[in-house]
Amino acid sequence: MVKPISSVTASIMQDDMVGILETNNVKDMKPLNDRVLTKVVGAEEKTAGGFLLTEATKEKPLVGTIYQVIAVGPGPLNEEGKRKALSICPGNTVMYSKYDGNEYKGTDGSNYIALRAFDVMAMLL
Repeated sequence: MVKPISSVTASIMQDDMVGILETNNVKDMKPLNDRVLTKVVGAEEKTAGGFLLTEATKEKPLVGTIYQVIAVGPGPLNEEGKRKALSICPGNTVMYSKYDGNEYKGTDGSNYIALRAFDVMAMLL
């Protein structure tokens, strides 16, 4: 017999949650703690050898993708329980590893990635 969802108890830590989504559109997500919501704004269209990539052959690249920060969380708590603001702001352009973050598809068809601030390797000027 399958138990109804109301009788199942789950333990989720706030640190495991990515953000708060009050609408059905990912771009409206409010990241929690040290989380950052980014949007893919550009990717390599060619390989290093000059071959054009089709949508079917593209995978999340190691480098070459530009991500724009859409929203940032309030920052992590320090030992005194106070928030430490993040150095990343909405509008920044960032770069991070291929394997970081959680991917989401927006209602507009755009790709979004939520990740922790410490996973950002560089801010591009």
